[in-house]
Formats: sequence, structure tokens, C-alpha cells
Amino acid sequence: MAKATPVSDTSEVWILDTHRVGEMAQCKALADMLGLPCRIISLQSDFSLPEQIPNTQNLRLILSFGNAVQAALALRGRCKNTPAIVQLGRPSHVPAAELDLIIILPQDDYPVAPNVLHLRFPLNGAHKSQTFIPQIDPNMRHGGTVVLYGAPSRQFFLDKQDTYKLLRFSHELARVNQEPLHVLTSPRTPVEAEGWLEDISKTIPMQMYIFRKGVNPFQKFLHEANRFVVTGDSASMLADTCRTGVPVWLFPLRPKHSFMTRLQASADWLGLQNIRNGLVRRGWLGSGTCFGKWHAALAKQNYIRLVTPELSPQMLKWQPNALRRDDDMQKCYASIMKLPLFIAR
Repeated sequence: MAKATPVSDTSEVWILDTHRVGEMAQCKALADMLGLPCRIISLQSDFSLPEQIPNTQNLRLILSFGNAVQAALALRGRCKNTPAIVQLGRPSHVPAAELDLIIILPQDDYPVAPNVLHLRFPLNGAHKSQTFIPQIDPNMRHGGTVVLYGAPSRQFFLDKQDTYKLLRFSHELARVNQEPLHVLTSPRTPVEAEGWLEDISKTIPMQMYIFRKGVNPFQKFLHEANRFVVTGDSASMLADTCRTGVPVWLFPLRPKHSFMTRLQASADWLGLQNIRNGLVRRGWLGSGTCFGKWHAALAKQNYIRLVTPELSPQMLKWQPNALRRDDDMQKCYASIMKLPLFIAR
């Protein structure tokens, strides 16, 4: 890499841009909460630093997400004032001790450490001034039952049979609550799945909204829907809908089990979890995700309901309890303010 040519910059917080919309949304939310001058540094396609970076004289905090962690460490190595690194998401094969704060997303399986903060939800839609999910008057909303349809992923299967089960449940949920049914696809939904939805819509009445750039009523339904049904592949969709305060039903998807996930499960079953956790903290072993554990915890705490067979009409009228905590942003803020460069400010 060519030697960096410094340019003038007064920003105290730098975000390392991975060009992934969901990751950057959470980094920007965290930076906005701090209220400090912020700059976005666009990483190269291999997540390395660009050839030219600004002058680091005023830099106090580097925000990185996922694969950007190596670039964050490289950037700090160029600085004279040793800025803090706050990593969102699992740091791949990096010792936890090399980072000032690690903010772990709720679906991630990462062990506890003194500098690790585990979130209840991703930071999508989180607010510094809001510590509880708002209590919503259901009579003030008229958007009906809304299905947010994701996609198959590295962690989950989602086929036509799953899609039919999802829409059959959602139709019954809408019928019991005397509401129209709307189905929204996501940017990740494959064309094949759009075809499944079209076929099923011939037998199950619903209004479909196929995602197209510039034409997406997602935000509108966040403000108007009476309830949501969300496929279990997306943490961000689940966070966005839960923060509306309306009932959220989670449709679990069939998990994919890789060799590594099977090996990890076997190690834990043999009582080797503490050893595995120690290797992860040292950066010698990677960690994975555990959506099911997170979903089960949210259901137990009454944030969501899981879609299960043979639910009674009364159960389908479920409304969440009031006073459900949503203080992840406040915890992030408090943890960052304890870092040495902020205490000394």
C-alpha cells in the first residue's frame, strides 16, 4: 500500500465504512448519539484502509463493524494519540483485549469479557432519550397485519413450503383481528421467492409489495401497522418492528448446521464451553451466531411471540406488556464515556 497522504480533518469520531447498509446504519446511530464531529472513512473492497487518510491529530474514537476490525487496528497503529476502538459485532480472530469496547449484537455467540457489552436489540431505530419501548394505543393504528418477508441465508432455510406456512398463519392472524393482510419483501428476497408469493396470493388474500429501489412502504408501515409477522432471518427487521410498540410475531426458520456449528455444539455438550470461550477471547477461535437463543429470550420476556401450530383465537389477539426496556443505546453511551480519552476530555 502507498504511503498515506494526510489531509486536514477535525473530526473526533471516524466510522470505517464497510459499504453494508445495515452495519453502517448502526455505526451512524452510535456516532450521532455521541454528538461529536464525525467522518466516514470508505474502506477498500477487501476491508483495508484507503491509500489516503485524513490527519489523525484530533481522532479519539474509531467505530468499526465486523470485518473492519483489522483496518481499525491498522489505523490506530498510525496514530500518535492512540484513539479508542469500539467494535460492533464479533471481532474475527482478534483478541478481545486489543479493543477498548466490543458491542456484541444479540444474535451473536460471543463470550463475556470486561470490555464486552451484549445488546438486547441491534441499534436500528434506538434512541438515546428512550429507555422503554413506547406503549401504543391499538385504536390509533389502521395499517393491518404486515408480514416482513426476508430471505434464505447462511443460517436459515426458507422455501416455498415455509412461505406457505408463514402466510397461512398470517392470514389467520389478520382474520381473527379483523384486519387486512399486507406482505412486504426485503432487498434480500430472491426472485424465486417473489414467485412463490405470487402463487400463494392466488389462494390467500393479501396485498403484496415487492421491494424495488425507491418504492418501499416499510417506513410507512412501521408507523401504521397494527401488528407484524417477521421471518427469523433478520435481526434488524425484528428490532425495527419491536421498537414500534405493536405486537410482533416471529416466524422461526429452519436452521442450517455447518460443520463448525456442529463442532461447537458438540464441544459445549461435552462441557468444553469455558475452554472454547477462552480461545475466542484470545482470538484463536472464531465465534458464530445463535438466533434461536435470542428469539427464545425475547419471547420469554414478552417482547415477541413465536409462531407455533394451533394457537387459539384468543392467543392471536396478544398485546405486549408495557414497560419493556429498550436502553441499549444508553448502555453504549455510558460504556464509551468511561473510556480513558473521554474521561480525560
